[in-house]
Amino acid sequence: MNNRFLKNILILLLASALVFVVFRYISYLRENIRSLEGQKQSLEYQKQSLSQELEKEKNTVEQLKLKNDSLKGNLKAAHKRLNKSFLALSQSEKRAEELSSQADILKAENNALSEEKARLVGDNEAFKSRLTSIPELKKAIQELKRQARLEGNRGFLIKNGKSTSVVKVKIEVTPASGK
Repeated sequence: MNNRFLKNILILLLASALVFVVFRYISYLRENIRSLEGQKQSLEYQKQSLSQELEKEKNTVEQLKLKNDSLKGNLKAAHKRLNKSFLALSQSEKRAEELSSQADILKAENNALSEEKARLVGDNEAFKSRLTSIPELKKAIQELKRQARLEGNRGFLIKNGKSTSVVKVKIEVTPASGK
């Protein structure tokens, strides 16, 4: 009996150890299940949080796309204005060159006219001095008579519908200014 009793005690000890191990294993599994459920809840919360962040990012990206499109439109308009400005600038430069060349031409004409005026004023002074002195005036009258004789009327009083007779000229003599 002793053997059988020891066997039964050994079986009982093994059975109780087995029951103890099974209960420990079941409690370990329950803790893991609770832990997994907690992790699942945590993951669900993270999923919701990430979904919300994703929606915010989508909204932000959409707003940035709209802003980008708006800025592209503004950029195109700025390019058009800039091109128009460059075109206007080039036209203004061409116009300025034309006006500059015209101004140079006008300056040259003005210089030529000034020189001609100075020459004419000199000629006028020479004529005034010549025609205001009586001896010079007599010489001028004789010269005119000589030219009239050279041309001559060839005996005609009227030639080609015009009178060939000498027209009387009234000459006034004024003294020259004392320059």
